[in-house]
Amino acid sequence: MARRPRLFAPGLLYHVIVRGNQRQKTFLARRDYEAYLERLARYREKYGVAVCAYCLMPNHVHLLVECGREPLSKFMQGLQQSYTQYFNRRRGQAGHLFQGRYKAIICDKDEYLLELIRYIHLNPVRARMARTPEHYVYSGHRTYIAGKATAIVDPRPALNLFGGRKAYGRFVREGMGDGHKDEYYEAEDQRFLGRKEFGEKVRAETERETERRIKKPALGRAVEALAKRLKTNPAELTTPDRSWERSRLRTMIAYLLVKHGGYKVGAVAAYFGRDQSTISSLLSRFSQRERQAPELQAEVKRLARDCLDIHA
Repeated sequence: MARRPRLFAPGLLYHVIVRGNQRQKTFLARRDYEAYLERLARYREKYGVAVCAYCLMPNHVHLLVECGREPLSKFMQGLQQSYTQYFNRRRGQAGHLFQGRYKAIICDKDEYLLELIRYIHLNPVRARMARTPEHYVYSGHRTYIAGKATAIVDPRPALNLFGGRKAYGRFVREGMGDGHKDEYYEAEDQRFLGRKEFGEKVRAETERETERRIKKPALGRAVEALAKRLKTNPAELTTPDRSWERSRLRTMIAYLLVKHGGYKVGAVAAYFGRDQSTISSLLSRFSQRERQAPELQAEVKRLARDCLDIHA
């Protein structure tokens, strides 16, 4: 039977489960866990993914992630391939480290977000690898307890829903006696965790996203629309001019094209006559500034909505 295609639309929440090939261990030393977490931070940033929870176990990984404009598959491919290459290179071996296809269950965020954060962070306790989640260092639990953003997780949005750090801690302790929950794995249509209506809504959203991507305007027209709103000339953005104002506008437009318009970094770099690594570095710095500036976030959303027809 043919595999069902992955469904994607911006803002979907996925519970991702990645297992070692033939149940083999994927983390053999502390350095391995750290290498995976470093890559998780890197690819989360690259593809605009929000990690709500994670837990690295000796032979499998749990991730609770919300995607931005890029499909989950790109994020996971980069993360898994990079770590596999590291693991094999370090041990002088070759071949598959993880099972061929990871499990990605689309979850009803309103109904399951908080429950899944707790469930994932309690994995080491259920497996009797730690007495409490605080004693396990390879999960996002300690970040939630601290309440401060890291390169991997920003716990503040979810903590607001919990009612703060203390409320989160109580909620987790209340679930410490819970066992394995089959319903989190045996989802409707093997893809949806939520009511039937939720699955129907997701299918409709993914169809609209597919249509939007098919109808995506040519790169040049998208640049023209953005440049017009920002009161600049598109031709001036492709010149060698590196003045602060010109660079700022060029970077903002490039960020919108890649992160919100779904255009490739290479194509955007070629359009502006810049090296791809240079554009990637500029986008990373712009993303950091955006996260710290609510007014910049609002401006980016307005431009994406008005010029790229993206209602984020």
